[in-house]
Amino acid sequence: MFLYAENAVVRRPEPTDLQAVIDHLNIALASQPVIEQAKGMIMLLRNWDADQAFAALRQVSQLANVRLHDVAAVIVAAGTSTTAFVVGERVAQLVLREVRLRILGSSFGE
Repeated sequence: MFLYAENAVVRRPEPTDLQAVIDHLNIALASQPVIEQAKGMIMLLRNWDADQAFAALRQVSQLANVRLHDVAAVIVAAGTSTTAFVVGERVAQLVLREVRLRILGSSFGE
């Protein structure tokens, strides 16, 4: 059976898949605030709209091969002088390098 939500066709989960769907939605809801914070920071720094900021986050995530939530956590941590506990130092440095190159400009923060 299929459901229609926001112009997208979504397969209705089978009863056995229901807990997996609930777990996935809980993870998505928990990661949304940090992604929104990172988007807001990028929007402020670059004078971009929300779609442009999200596209930049997505691009950094794909190029660095790091989950979007982790990219956002590194950006928020860097902007607030805290530590992103979700990723290691090597991953954080990789993400920050991509952010400098793709979003801020290559000489930013060096």
